[in-house]
Amino acid sequence: MKLLFNFVILTSLLVYPVQAEEIFVMGLTKIYNNNQIEAKEQALRNAQLNSVKKGVEKLLVKKTINQNYQVIKEQIYNFNKKFIIDFEIVNQDIDLEQKYVEIQIKANVDEEKILKKLQQLGMIHDRMGYKMLMVIYHGQTAEALSRENRAVQETIAMVQKTFAEEGFRTLNQKTMKQIYRALDQDIIDWRPVDILTALALNYNVEILVIMEMIPGERHMLNGSFFQVKSTVRFSVFDTVSGQQIAATSVMGIEKTLMNPEEKLWQKLLGTAGKQAALENVLQSTEHINHFYQNAGEIGEIYTIVFSGYSPRRESLIIDYLENNAEYQQLSELKNTFGHLELELFSIKRKSILRRRITSDLLKKEIEVATKTLPGYHLFFINPDPMEEIETIEDNETVSSLKNDAQVSPSQ
Repeated sequence: MKLLFNFVILTSLLVYPVQAEEIFVMGLTKIYNNNQIEAKEQALRNAQLNSVKKGVEKLLVKKTINQNYQVIKEQIYNFNKKFIIDFEIVNQDIDLEQKYVEIQIKANVDEEKILKKLQQLGMIHDRMGYKMLMVIYHGQTAEALSRENRAVQETIAMVQKTFAEEGFRTLNQKTMKQIYRALDQDIIDWRPVDILTALALNYNVEILVIMEMIPGERHMLNGSFFQVKSTVRFSVFDTVSGQQIAATSVMGIEKTLMNPEEKLWQKLLGTAGKQAALENVLQSTEHINHFYQNAGEIGEIYTIVFSGYSPRRESLIIDYLENNAEYQQLSELKNTFGHLELELFSIKRKSILRRRITSDLLKKEIEVATKTLPGYHLFFINPDPMEEIETIEDNETVSSLKNDAQVSPSQ
């Protein structure tokens, strides 16, 4: 009962609205040809750009930004002034010796406008995979290092950061301290998965990662080298269903010429642990993505347009997409003469999806040309739309002749 009470108190801390913070950013540039005026203007432009970048970073994780950087640059960063409501220069520093200008501004960025643009580009939707993930360090074996160990603390921080870079939302440091405080105050020595899962659910966490770090024995290799081993284990669970997603274990090894004293051993242990943890995060991310992709919870939503095709060929295209298990939740957005617009959910990347559809339609003797559009939009064009028109006219002529032949005897 005591543990549950702690959870309820801590959870209540999260329901208050987050206060909006003013964005303070710096813009830096070199002074060329002693032209301070141009340098000041460039530094200000850089500061404005950096403020909009921060606005994008609040809405997208680093992985998504990296994957779509060119599109974001062309559609948002290159027009950054459109996404700034107002700004104020709060500091200006000119260093004539080092030849640089630095300007700090306080900017009011229009995050709602950025959000709408990202939604228009198809970069934000309810299946982005931005699931909330919590890493709990809990030694499940006697050999596991204590959470207070410096090497463990550094490794946990790196694990949190890497999972965030891989596209997951993680709890902040303050919240994690509250969670560990609640666990440490409870008299239960062993934390079964169901207790940790209940804790995760209280914080709307969808993925629970139970982590432990186990040091290897110090021993000398053949020759003069000593090695330090560190094994990092993850147990990954879906909190809603309680199903285990993965159990991974990775060992990191560091070598040294001398028999390491305690200080050096701890340092090498931390380095080996970070290596193992990094690989483990990558392996676990692959398992997590596969798990939720199979469940249809992670993927991309594409808008696909077919232009210049006859109703008969449009029907063949729809039939192909509807009967392909790789394309889920197909819906028709618009269907007028010569224009078919669809929306589908797929786990494939844009370039792979475009090549796959093009190849499959060619097998069905439907020729396509593609047009490059920003974001998650695909545009397929009939390279010979006149052929479609002629086919329709020929069919209408044949149909008319058959009707004339049927009515002729009665006349």
